Amino acid sequence: MISMELSDISVSYQSKSVLKSVSSLLYGGQLVSIIGPNGTGKTTLIKAIAKLIKFKGTIHAKNTDGTNILTHEIAYVPQMTVTTTDLSVFEMVLLGRVKDLSWKVEEIHLHAVTKILEELELIHLCYTPFSSLSGGQKQLVIMAQALVSSPKILLLDEPTSALDLRHQLQVLDIAKKYTKDTGAITIVVIHDLGLAARYSDYMILLNEGYSSKQGDPINVLDAHLLEKAYKVEVDVTTSKKGYTTITPIKPSTLIS
Repeated sequence: MISMELSDISVSYQSKSVLKSVSSLLYGGQLVSIIGPNGTGKTTLIKAIAKLIKFKGTIHAKNTDGTNILTHEIAYVPQMTVTTTDLSVFEMVLLGRVKDLSWKVEEIHLHAVTKILEELELIHLCYTPFSSLSGGQKQLVIMAQALVSSPKILLLDEPTSALDLRHQLQVLDIAKKYTKDTGAITIVVIHDLGLAARYSDYMILLNEGYSSKQGDPINVLDAHLLEKAYKVEVDVTTSKKGYTTITPIKPSTLIS
């Protein structure tokens, strides 16, 4: 089983401290949600894991045999942005395997792209220009681009934002299946606490740059903890089908 240990991760932008000594121990096969209010360092944390920004502290990601997981074995999927590329869907996904398309591409890479497009039900779009896709389709293509590289650590930054309900479930179903099938660690920054509760094996609640609570969703999604973090009174209940639901009631007067 692969593992990743975060030790005292701190990040500052100019004079502002964004992350403050965040530590955690994560294991392969876990889908981990990072939750918390805006501006509390969620995206900053996964960018640090992806080695996209400078940080203080240490991150040790290990394979089952104790060898280090390398940077190219980590895939980072950013928040949806406007992309005006002329590349087709197939070419976009191929970039996940081959960074330079100017050379002859080996058959093994072509087969890998075809396989992932079939699994994500995107094969009918393979010749379609990426720029002409809907937001949900683009998000699935970017997911395919990340997954085709078979990452051992998959980092998803708000993958369900701006997606309709069907595509939200589809994206998280894909992430969950990949995590379980491969034993990878998947870390998701997500605002929808109901979806986080449904799909997560482990949660990290950030508040004002600190790790306020970590553990199983049932322990992290505590009404009092959420009220302190989000400054909103919430009702945490279980639906008739067994899903955890978090309903915001009103702004809180609770002083943290």
